[in-house]
Amino acid sequence: MKTILKILVFFLLVLPSFSMAETKEIPFTLEDRDRIIRTEQKVEAINQRFESIDQRFESIDKRFEAMNKRFDQLFNFLWAIVGIFTSMMVSVFGFAFWDRKLSLAPMKRDNLKTLNALREFAEHQPKLREILKNAGLM
Repeated sequence: MKTILKILVFFLLVLPSFSMAETKEIPFTLEDRDRIIRTEQKVEAINQRFESIDQRFESIDKRFEAMNKRFDQLFNFLWAIVGIFTSMMVSVFGFAFWDRKLSLAPMKRDNLKTLNALREFAEHQPKLREILKNAGLM
């Protein structure tokens, strides 16, 4: 127990001298000051580079926005062309069907008249009646 007490007292006496060694001030020299100034200059140069890079990115962003606007205009123009082409094709096909129907109507009337005449004539001709039955017209 006495030895432990002696060791403890020894450490209590020596410990403050160790803590004084840690608080010893280191002198600030002119070299240190010059080194700090050079470091600050380098940091400022790097900051200026970053600012110029930021400005370049902003100009690139503006260019991309302008290109996006141009693409939007181009797509709108293409949609207008597609709409015009579609309406032209629909009108051409509609006119073709209408014209076909209009031009075939008189022919159908003539064919119907001819068929009715053949049916009337087939009442007196048995061979013609056979032919019309086989064709499915009677």
